[in-house]
Amino acid sequence: MVQLILEHFGGLKDPRVARTKRHALSNVLVMALCAVIAGADGWEGLAQFARSRAQWLASFLDMPHGVPCADTFRRVLCALHPQAFEACMRRWMQALAREVRGQVVAVDGKSVRGALSKTLAGSPLHLVHVWASEQRLLLAQQAVAGAPGEVAAIPELLAQLQLQGAVVTVDANGCTAKVAQAVVHAGADYVLHLKGNRGPLYSHVKDMFAPVRANPEASHSGVDTHSRSVSKGHGRREVRTAWAVALRPEDLPPSAHKWPRLRTAVLLRRERTLKGKVSQEWHYYLSSLPPQARKLTGLIRGHWGVENGLHWCLDVCMGEDSRTIRHFNGAQNFAVLSRIALTLLRREKTLKAGVPTRRKKAGWDTDYLLRVLLAGFPEN
Repeated sequence: MVQLILEHFGGLKDPRVARTKRHALSNVLVMALCAVIAGADGWEGLAQFARSRAQWLASFLDMPHGVPCADTFRRVLCALHPQAFEACMRRWMQALAREVRGQVVAVDGKSVRGALSKTLAGSPLHLVHVWASEQRLLLAQQAVAGAPGEVAAIPELLAQLQLQGAVVTVDANGCTAKVAQAVVHAGADYVLHLKGNRGPLYSHVKDMFAPVRANPEASHSGVDTHSRSVSKGHGRREVRTAWAVALRPEDLPPSAHKWPRLRTAVLLRRERTLKGKVSQEWHYYLSSLPPQARKLTGLIRGHWGVENGLHWCLDVCMGEDSRTIRHFNGAQNFAVLSRIALTLLRREKTLKAGVPTRRKKAGWDTDYLLRVLLAGFPEN
């Protein structure tokens, strides 16, 4: 099992000088991953787990110097190169992924609010995620300098993934011609959330849909397709109404000509009723797909799954927002461990329970912890 894990982490360079290497890098990483799966959420937690499970760890690790202390875990994970560690995670997750053709691949950012709040004058660690919505699998992530840094990072991330035939969805931060170009270059289609930061293109689309917004219940000759869907749950009722229009290149502003395969604009209205109160939101989207309102609404809804499927779980189930690691590299590397741990916990199917219960079970029962680790390999 250790050899299987090291197939993904084996290429990492040990950042320590030889005289300080009392514990092998492979041991530190395997112990840390086991500890995070079992509920550890900081340097002391990693050390406490290693001490309490030293006998079990020694059954498959060579540990001539016992287990590391909290300072050793901290020093190693703060010195480890974050981009190299993230690349290892990316290779591991891609080995688990199935083909994404026809599926939503959502790109969205998340701040780790407890990390770096002192060292960066209140700025939290911000990560861009690439999420296979249907498979509920994180394909890649990258740390950036806040939400504005997402724009440059997204094309780089997409270029490293196998996305042929997928539909890449991105929120307004990444709604740029360069992102659209990167998606098309990867052999995928796009659905991008359009807001006022796109200037003339946003104004054109907004003006085009002005008659629809003024009278949404009427029939409009310029609309190619129209759809309506209703969902209920947790005391909330939501009605989604969408209008899709084919875009004609000759009618678009000059800035739109940089957008490859730009075919469709979508207007989406979301009406929510909760405890008798009704709220309404309007959203615009651009897509390389044909103007099929029902299909596009489903794809847009698939993008929202990254919030519940990944971001909410990282905060609530893995305690990410409350984790106060003040070192930039350490915060990134602990985030990688959390995401690998969450993936493995979800892939283990024998225990019918939520992620928090599975983490407790892994801490109590090493046989179950072993099953979680083995769930990280396709043949299992």
